[in-house]
Amino acid sequence: MANCNICNKEIQEGYICAECARAQRAQSGQGQPAPRPAGGGFSLNSLTKAPLSSQPPAPHTPPQAPQGLAQPRPSSVSPTPPQPTSPSFARPVPPPPLQTPSPAISRPPQPPAIPDNEETGEATPADISYPDYDSGHAGIQAQQSQPPVARPVTPAAPTFSQPAAPAQTPLPNRPAAASPVAPPTAPPARNVAAAPPKPVAPSLNQEFNEEQTKLQNEIFTSSVTGYGDEELEIAILAGVMKDSFVLESLKGKGLIAGLFSTRISRSIYQCILSLRDDSPELSGLDKIVLKNKLRQMNLYDASVQNLIDKIVTEIPPALDQALHYLELMKEQALKRKLKEVAQSIHGYIESPAQKENLNLETFTNKVIQDVRNIQKARTTKRINLVKEEMRDIIEDIDNREKTGEIEIIGYSCEPMHYLNTAISGFRKGFMYAIAGAPRRGKTTFTLELATRVATLNKIPVLFFTYEQTKKNLTYRLLAKESRLNPDALQRKKIRSDMIVDAKFTGGWKKMQEYMDNFYIIEATKEDTVDRIRSYAYNVMQDFNTENIMIFIDYIQKMPLSRNYMDEKFKVEEISTELKGLCIELNNPIMTISSLSKEGCMIDATPDADRPTMYHCKGSGDLEYDLDCAMIQAKDWGDTRELFQQLQHKAEEMGKDTTRIPKVDVVNLYLDKNRDAPEGIFSTIQYLFFIEDNKFIELGPKFDDDRYRFSKIEELVDKLIEQNFIIFYDRPRDTGYNKGRVSIKLKNF
Repeated sequence: MANCNICNKEIQEGYICAECARAQRAQSGQGQPAPRPAGGGFSLNSLTKAPLSSQPPAPHTPPQAPQGLAQPRPSSVSPTPPQPTSPSFARPVPPPPLQTPSPAISRPPQPPAIPDNEETGEATPADISYPDYDSGHAGIQAQQSQPPVARPVTPAAPTFSQPAAPAQTPLPNRPAAASPVAPPTAPPARNVAAAPPKPVAPSLNQEFNEEQTKLQNEIFTSSVTGYGDEELEIAILAGVMKDSFVLESLKGKGLIAGLFSTRISRSIYQCILSLRDDSPELSGLDKIVLKNKLRQMNLYDASVQNLIDKIVTEIPPALDQALHYLELMKEQALKRKLKEVAQSIHGYIESPAQKENLNLETFTNKVIQDVRNIQKARTTKRINLVKEEMRDIIEDIDNREKTGEIEIIGYSCEPMHYLNTAISGFRKGFMYAIAGAPRRGKTTFTLELATRVATLNKIPVLFFTYEQTKKNLTYRLLAKESRLNPDALQRKKIRSDMIVDAKFTGGWKKMQEYMDNFYIIEATKEDTVDRIRSYAYNVMQDFNTENIMIFIDYIQKMPLSRNYMDEKFKVEEISTELKGLCIELNNPIMTISSLSKEGCMIDATPDADRPTMYHCKGSGDLEYDLDCAMIQAKDWGDTRELFQQLQHKAEEMGKDTTRIPKVDVVNLYLDKNRDAPEGIFSTIQYLFFIEDNKFIELGPKFDDDRYRFSKIEELVDKLIEQNFIIFYDRPRDTGYNKGRVSIKLKNF
């Protein structure tokens, strides 16, 4: 039960009562014709005027008519056309299917499907109570062949199984009338005969998608109205009207016309779909275009005008809000479906004369099937057969025969070539983590990867930091690109020195390549995984893309909605939630993990041991949720050899040997690399310029250290040649102070 929003009168469902709706139409000067005396507003108040058992089914309402309500949009071929000619969908021969769905294919002239009870305004519960149970046993079998209860793959095949067939070219431009469609009947029949010997993967995918769409429409679409939220539906309509990306995202998540609770909201949504199909390049639709389209479809009246005014003034929701609203609408739609089932049961019991040819077993089986479909629709996890995924795999394999092989699967992070090849890029749905002791450059390394992903792939990248400020990280980015010390960037004069200014200008130009796609978020205790999800959806909406990558620095600092006394359980839950978010977004997530004290001690000891993921702080179970686990550790042998050769080189050049540039050789161990390419190296070496916050990839590390000296010697020559290593001049009074201890106290 509900109350009228104007007079507060108790009504069964909807937003306003019939009397208030009639008064609004009279005030606006748009009286309604005789067929709709009791309609108006957002409700069917005539449902309360007669008991369920008092009236038999109206003869003017065919049993199959409510099936037309399942059609979300007139431009789609997969839903059942809004025609009461259900026997034509049994398709004993090819010609009837081509003539029947033609109004659904011709988009502009065809109005959207409207419930029969909404059109008359005086429909009784018996009129809509059992649309699938009114025809006897034979009628039920015929209706089950209609979508989406049966799997009518055959009718879709003559029309769309071969996309390149010439006979299908005029289909989208066919007129609304059924008679002009007769000439193209013969070519599709030949396509049906030719389709079985040549199964094509794209046609299989198309048939499967059409079948899934029909099932979706059947579950969520009902002839019963009400049980809706006007404010919720206005927000959804405002979002899909003003932002095309929101519309496509919601359609991908299951938004159909049947989810709206009233005739008016359904009509406006289908009108928006029609306008989007006609002009897909438009980012948003305005009020005038929508009104004109509704007038062309003969759907414009005072009630529609009132709702459009509310939609135009409504602030469109963000993508994450719209997705949440969609789930609420699905729940309300399933309640309407349950009410339809309840009315069907009541009508079967109270009107046995109308069901004399329908036995109890057939009727109960259909009821059980509908209830199970409602139950399955509320589950968030999809249970699919392997063959459904094989359709996409076969299509991808066939496409590679034409387009060529793929170098990497995920997002590229060149010029880190060996890492990029080893992990085949950052793959969608994969979760990555890098662990290491302090001072090993974990944050600097992930910043290097994040900026390369944003530069090469032109996708939004979110970098969440829980331990540093945005400005500090920006200085580090500028230092990395310009090869200037962050401290010098914050303290010293930049423009006065020509060399420093040239470096700064070069770093600024490099940052311009990704600064429009790179976000740094100063995370707080409020930024849980749910908040990160909201950030991701909103940024995807801003960029009109489904591609994104998230970096988190670091996982032990992330908050949860509840507190844990044990850090082990906290890290495990955060890791599980991040993995779920990774799968939900179908995009990669990379996080940083700190090591425990034991792991830090192992890394600080120059011996053969090294830390692993089991030495991560809080939990070693993090590795089980990861698709790729990386460990950073200092290579003490190569670092010592590099330092000694730098000293010798400085002495040869007459430079100061006491101030050698700080450069570490860091090994990156790929302890876990799911679905790794064949023949890749599991250990990659990097040069870490500590003072410049810069990583340079050296290549794979080999177990044989016999050529370490020659390798480092060649490396030092290249670094000096490319100006990566710059030695300091000796002090002028070196000879005077040689062998002496000089102590200078300042301000003492």
